[in-house]
Amino acid sequence: MEEMAKLRFLHIPKTAGSTFWRILRKQYKTGNCFKFTGRIAADKERYSALSEDEKKSIELFVGHAPLFSGIMEADQVPIITMLRDPVSRVKSYCQHVSEGKSLYLLEKYPPETFNLDEFLCSDNSELSNLQSRMLINYEANSAGLLIDTLTPDQIKRKSIDNLFNKVASYGLQEYFDDSLMMFTRKLGWCAPYYENVNRKNNSCLLTFERRHIDKIIELNPIDIELYRVAREAFIDTLLSDREFISSVEKFKRMQKFASPLIRVYRQTVRYIKRNYRAMQNVK
Repeated sequence: MEEMAKLRFLHIPKTAGSTFWRILRKQYKTGNCFKFTGRIAADKERYSALSEDEKKSIELFVGHAPLFSGIMEADQVPIITMLRDPVSRVKSYCQHVSEGKSLYLLEKYPPETFNLDEFLCSDNSELSNLQSRMLINYEANSAGLLIDTLTPDQIKRKSIDNLFNKVASYGLQEYFDDSLMMFTRKLGWCAPYYENVNRKNNSCLLTFERRHIDKIIELNPIDIELYRVAREAFIDTLLSDREFISSVEKFKRMQKFASPLIRVYRQTVRYIKRNYRAMQNVK
């Protein structure tokens, strides 16, 4: 099998990254990867502790780290990322926190007493212009970063410039299948059929009133402009190639059949593993 070129996936939270990560694991079958946790200093220390052979064996860098992570090997390989409509991304993040899935916020915002108005006014760093900031150098609860010295207009211009000149290829969550096919064409992947993961809990969905949407818009003016520019360029690229549009439509048709089959396969594998472990315990 032909060796895959080294790659980094810059995972911006709540942009279908969990599903995309599974797709990447399928493409990079060896599993030699380094996963960023979002804590820059700790990630650099963990990487530095690896042997030279371990570092050389890494084929894939993934996880929550800004564009310039501080790890030279990760910053010099081709970088891909996914963006999402900022209002949708923040709504998804609020839903995520309300379900108790963000462990560092669980004590302060337990699901039983989660208050959306309170959370949107909490100054949580992931609520405001996160996509733009991660395209520069962002870390939650950090200080002294370059981004702290920039004006909002400079952040906007720099994040847009980095997206088009530092990122090798990007996709949009709202055009997930189209994005997958763009990555496939540029990176030489095999057919990236997938199963959706990390679904929200439909039994306890938050209700977003007009005031909540207005607050999210107020918090994300830079991300909204970044996304507008990115979406415009993405659509222009998509519509400029009729042959590519045809390949995307074909993939979408096949994906409808593939997704339930993948789900059944994974459920079967989990069932077999559970029963095997149970048999081993009995012995």
